[in-house]
Amino acid sequence: GLYGSYPFDGEGTLSRRTVLIKDGVLKSFLTDLLSSRQGGFPVSGNGRRSSFRHPPVPRMSNTFIMNGDGDPEEIVSGVERGLLVLKMGGGEVNPTSGDFVFHVTEGYLVSRGKRLYPVRNAMLTGNGPRVLMEIDAVGNDLHFDPGVCGKSGQQVPVTDGQPTIRIRQLVVGGSEA
Repeated sequence: GLYGSYPFDGEGTLSRRTVLIKDGVLKSFLTDLLSSRQGGFPVSGNGRRSSFRHPPVPRMSNTFIMNGDGDPEEIVSGVERGLLVLKMGGGEVNPTSGDFVFHVTEGYLVSRGKRLYPVRNAMLTGNGPRVLMEIDAVGNDLHFDPGVCGKSGQQVPVTDGQPTIRIRQLVVGGSEA
């Protein structure tokens, strides 16, 4: 399995695949026993904790966007001006509002479909549900990266992944290298 895999969560619930969004429609949530009971949602097996000394909290394990049918090179060639992000660093998400900020550790300025030069100190900010509506192309090159999920003072292993995706509009801050 991937880095964030586990046979059962910190509450003894068997792990399972949870489809969060399908065909642009929210289908389910990541839950622990408490959030499942409070929200009336099915238990997803995502009550995770870094050790027995910490309470479980609902959080990701292996989270990814499925492949589309777009050719990655064609997706980039269709960008008039943008940022090609190859690696992301840490970030934060407000679970109530969906607002986020993520640090780009490897990104390149794209102009008229051509990758030009690296940018540094780039940050992506936005609102998750709104940004998902701005995706207009999904590539066929799904890849995974191991990492950690920090929440409630705890760190647990995770894997995230996605193919090349194109987002029509997103706030980017930073400077050219």
